[in-house]
Parts: sequence; structure tokens; C-alpha cells
Amino acid sequence: MKKVLLASTVALSILGYTQATVQAQENKAESVRENVTIPHSSTSKIENQEKSKEKVEKTDNSSKIDNKEEKTEKKTPATEEKKAEVKKEEKKVEKVKEGWQEENNNWRFYEHNKPVTNWKKIQGKWYYFNKDGHRLSNTTFDGYVFNKDGVMAENGWNFINGKWYFASSSGKISQNKWEKIGGSWYYFDKDGIMLSNTTINSYLLTNSGAMAENKWVLINKHWYFANSSGKISQNKWEKIGGSWYYFDKDGIMLSNTTINSYLLTNSGAMAENKWVLINKHWYFANSSGKISQNKWEKIGGSWYYFDKDGIMLSNTTINSYLLTNSGAMAENKWVLIDKHWYFANSSGKISQNKWEKINGVWYYFDKIGIMSSNQWQGNYYLKSSGAMADNEWIFDKNYNSWFFLKRGGMYASKEWIGAYYLKAGGYMAKKEWIYDDTYKAHYYLDDNGHYVSGTYKIDGKDHLFHKNGQWISEVSKEVGFVKGQYSKTIFLDPGHGGRDSGAYYYNVAEKDLNMQVYRKLRKKLEELGYKVLTSRDSDIDVDFVTERSRMVNKTNSDIFISIHFNATGSAYSRASGIQTYSYSDDPDYPSKINPYWHNHPDRMSESKRLAAAIHSSLLAETGAKDAGLLERSFAVLRETAKPAVLLELGYIDNFAENQQIRDSHYQDKLVAGIVKGIQKYYAGK
Repeated sequence: MKKVLLASTVALSILGYTQATVQAQENKAESVRENVTIPHSSTSKIENQEKSKEKVEKTDNSSKIDNKEEKTEKKTPATEEKKAEVKKEEKKVEKVKEGWQEENNNWRFYEHNKPVTNWKKIQGKWYYFNKDGHRLSNTTFDGYVFNKDGVMAENGWNFINGKWYFASSSGKISQNKWEKIGGSWYYFDKDGIMLSNTTINSYLLTNSGAMAENKWVLINKHWYFANSSGKISQNKWEKIGGSWYYFDKDGIMLSNTTINSYLLTNSGAMAENKWVLINKHWYFANSSGKISQNKWEKIGGSWYYFDKDGIMLSNTTINSYLLTNSGAMAENKWVLIDKHWYFANSSGKISQNKWEKINGVWYYFDKIGIMSSNQWQGNYYLKSSGAMADNEWIFDKNYNSWFFLKRGGMYASKEWIGAYYLKAGGYMAKKEWIYDDTYKAHYYLDDNGHYVSGTYKIDGKDHLFHKNGQWISEVSKEVGFVKGQYSKTIFLDPGHGGRDSGAYYYNVAEKDLNMQVYRKLRKKLEELGYKVLTSRDSDIDVDFVTERSRMVNKTNSDIFISIHFNATGSAYSRASGIQTYSYSDDPDYPSKINPYWHNHPDRMSESKRLAAAIHSSLLAETGAKDAGLLERSFAVLRETAKPAVLLELGYIDNFAENQQIRDSHYQDKLVAGIVKGIQKYYAGK
């Protein structure tokens, strides 16, 4: 600053001012320096101070110079040069930094043209400047807090960057401690930030930061309660405002749940003698607040059942009782559950494994109480409505056939309904021959199941029928096979199937044993290079009279083998052994669809040769008893136009043999015997 005053003195001397005038100017400049004010949130005060300083120095000096020039002389080159020198000195004065300066959006305080870099008390207020000379503001440093103007706070609250701090009279902020301020307790963390909306050491801090006392506080969507000492309730029940509440280990009030078999509502209050819906489940609390569990409760005149967790059951059955959608036990009514219909009687019990006549209509309910529909129940059919079919036609998609249910519900079997014939099992005959024992005549049913009359072509051959549908004769003959010419194609027929189980003893059905042996045999033959055809490859119904023979007759099969197991028909039998059958003509059983080939000498001799080859091989492989190489007029042997045999591979009603023939290892022996017999046949032996 002395350099500035010296420059001013020199300038004034050049212009001819006296020492006294110069001294007066120095005194004024010193007065201006001492009265510089400290800036706060804007630069307006600094600018005013600088302008004031310039005004003091420039206005006073220039006015005196101007007055003197006016009195002493006019403008000359010399005087102009002097003025320029004065202006240069004035610019030097302006470049010297002293006091507050705003630089690049930061405030500095200069002393002797150098920025302060530490603590500085200015006009009674403390400031701190970092190593770059920048004033700290809106922050904390070394346990002190500075406001937006950079002033160190003393004895009061300070809101900085969205956080509250409290400074003591010394300026130090509270850290890691409780403070009682204005009658309330507050807690400040290690950084001096006031905590709020949280808990600290089991004490509850409100939104304002004040410790809660005897009040509710909502924090992060959870309710807490602090007692009169500020402590939160934890792991305990509390009676507040006449209601009971439960608080977990963290002090959170539980709601919409159960705790120790007590029911807490949406408000958190323990329920008493009321229903509560929690997570889409209904609960009921008695007058003590306890929920009903694993028990029946009569509520409002209706019975309800609650499981082990206290959940009210609905749309289900429990111990054969039917619960409706509302949960109330059904009484004498229908209930739809998961697309199944149930019926409860007047006591609430569901109908199970039984027929029920409801409003004059018969229905059947299975073992779990579901109403049967679109299916058979014994000889009766349940329609889509569940009602038993009565005196009407129905079409069963599972069997792809029409059936007629007579009055009373029993299906028609082996009888005519108008021009339609219902076969054994109730199937409507169509596109096939049937033989009517009553009229001792053959009939043919067309695609629609109606019997044909007149001349009608069947499988490329013309047949003649009476007007009433009875067959007269066929016009041409068909060729079944040529002896000695083989395609190595074998037709296997697993006997029975579908609703026709065959013999049934000791929990095993003949149709299932037939299928087991068939699968093993087919696999072995195909491994040896034979082509295998079959009458069925799954558990379906196939008519045993003509349908199986029609199948094989339409193929180029060399031989036909029908697989069966034997039974005497008694409850217990000691009969045992293997029987093999070939065809013998019986006048009492005329052929229906195979009049030419059924007793053709070539077919009969080849059938016997095939039977003998297989029978001997079976006995050799299994060691089974020889129950006979026999001849009969079975339908599958009579109506097949190929060499054909029927195998009875053991007695299913003999307990010991039953256990043997259902054994997989023994079945492998049966298969080995059949395969070797087939190989002998093809070898001409």
C-alpha cells in the first residue's frame, strides 16, 4: 500500500501540488482502505467499495488538477505528457489487490496483495480459506460448519446441502452424540448430521429429528411407537389407545398378518371376534384375538373350516364336506370347483363313488366326489351335463362310435335299433359284417351304420342282399395268399383291449399281459428284419369277431398270430400249461367274411405247420406244461385269409402261473419260443 501512496505522491508533485496537498490525499486514501466492507452473497458491495475508492482518489485529485490548470496554464505537449504519466500511476494503483476479491466463482481475501490461506477473523466473523485461498461455504471443516456466506456458524442450527447441523457457542458442531435443544433431544452422527425418520439405539427420531416420546411415527412406510422415555417397542405386545399391537425385533408394527396365532388387522390392531382378509386369504379371530386353526367354526349360522395356518378354506372339500366359494359349508346344493361339479347332501357331505338321483335325474360321482361326464360308468353313459343318457343315441369320441342307451340307461348290445345294429360292447356296427344269431343271417352295415340291401360292392366284390338286409351270397371270390411266397410280414394281434379286459385275476388283466408280450415280440422280430403289423398298439377296443381279420386280410401279411392267456373261469384254478390253436371248420360257425379261404386246404395245412413250429419251440424255451396243440373254429382263425394261430401262453387264474407269466424274464422266454417257431416256419420245417 505504501507503494501505491508513493506513486500518487510523485504524480501530484509532477503536477506542481504542494507537500500539504499531497499529504491530504494520502490521508484520504488511507481512510478509504480502512473502511472497506466485507462481501457476503453478492459482488455488489465490492464493486461499490472499488468505485468509492476510485471516486475518492480520482475525483479529488482530478478536480484540483483541473482547477489549477484552469488557473495557471493552457494545454501544452508538456502538460499532456504529465497527465499520461499520472494515468499510468493510477492504473498501477488499480492492479494492487487488497481485501475481498471474487475470482472464477470463488471468494478470496487478500492482505498485502496475497490471498489468505487459513482461518481469518474479518469484522468479528470467522472464515476459513483453503490452500488455494478459496473461502469455504455451505460445508463443514474440522468440526466447524460454514454457511452460504462462508461465515463459521456459532450457537445455532444450520441447513447445509439438505442436512441440518447444530453448532455450539465455540462454533464446534455436535458429532456422535445426543443434544437437548429447545426442550427436545436430537442425535447427530459422526459427520454432525442430524438424524431423522430413523431409530438410534432403540430410540425413535421423528421427521423433524426430535426424539419421539409417547407417540406413533411413520418411517419408510413402517409404523413405530415410542414410549414416554423415547424407547421404541421391540419384540413385544403394547396396548395403545385401547387396542393391542405387536412390534417386531426392529420395532416395526406388524399388520395384515398373524403372530403366535393372534390376528393383526390392516391398522395393526389385534382383531377380536371379526373376519380379516390378508393376502387374499380370510381369517377369523375370536373374542380373545386368537385365530381358528385346524377346526370347524360356526359363524353367523354357517360352518367354516380353517387350516393349520388359520386360513379359511373355500372351493374345496375337507373330510368329505363341501366348502363353497364363500367358504361356507354347502348343504343340499351343487358347487363348481376347478371346473368340476360336486354335490353336497343336506348334512354337507359330498356324494362319492355312488349314483345320486337329483331332481329326477341320475348322476354319478367318483371316489373324490367329482360328477362324471362324457364317459362311461359301467354299462351307463354320462353326458356332458353329467346326466345319465336315457333312451337316446350318444357318440363317444374316445371310441369313435355311436351307442344307444335304452330306457333305464343300459346300452344296447347285440341287437337292432331300427336299421342299425349294436354289437357286443354297445358299438354301432358300420362298414362291417355282422352275424345275427336270432335271424341266423349275415348283414353288412354301410358307412352310416345302416344295413345294405340289393347288390352292394364290398372290398371290390359284389354281394347280394335281401330287402331286409340279410345276405344271400357273394358274387366273386378273393385270393388270400399264395403258398410258399413270403414277404416276411407278420401280423400280430394282442388279444382284447379297451373296455374288453379279457380274463382278470390277481390284479392283472389279460389285455395288459397280451400287450406286454406283444411289445417284446415286435421289438425282437423287427431287430431280425421282419416287418410287423398289428391290430392294436395301445389299449383300444377292437372287435374280435371280424374286425381283426379284416385288418389282416387287407395286408400282404404272411401269417397271423393272436396272443392270449388262458383262464378256466373259476375263482381259483390249478390248470396250467401252454396251448396253441389252429383252425378247424365247424358247420355251426359259418364264415362271415371269409367263405373262400376259411377252409382252404393250403391255408389250413400252413396254419397247422405254423402252430406246430411255434408250440414245440415254446415248450422247449419255457419248460412249460404241454396243454395241447389244438384246433378250433375261433373267429380270428376262421375269418382270417392267412395262415393263422392263436396262442394261450399260460393260465392267469392259476396263482402260481399268474406270478410266473407276469414276470418280465419269463416273458422273454415266451418271446424267444415264438420267434424260433416263426423262423422254423419260414425255413419250411
